[in-house]
Amino acid sequence: MTNGLLAGWIWGLTIITAFVVLAVLPTFIALVRGADEILLIMLVNALCCATVIGWPIALVMAIKWPRKHPRPSRSSRQYRSPLPPERHDTRRVMRGPYG
Repeated sequence: MTNGLLAGWIWGLTIITAFVVLAVLPTFIALVRGADEILLIMLVNALCCATVIGWPIALVMAIKWPRKHPRPSRSSRQYRSPLPPERHDTRRVMRGPYG
């Protein structure tokens, strides 16, 4: 009887933890991305999380909202050579085929 009760508690705790993680997911995504209006996304997530419409809205806001510091485009990056320039050993004398 005790093992069944313990297994029930573990499953219940696992389900509650999964729901809490899913509920906080839009806020976590907004924080990681560095969204511009993090407080607004957190407010929508906190107030509308229990509704069927509010959580997806908060998730879309967290994913699509502009960043505070946008990433530079690939075309604006300067090209860097992947290899360092070759160094020539000036101490060694190149000899011709005859010697």
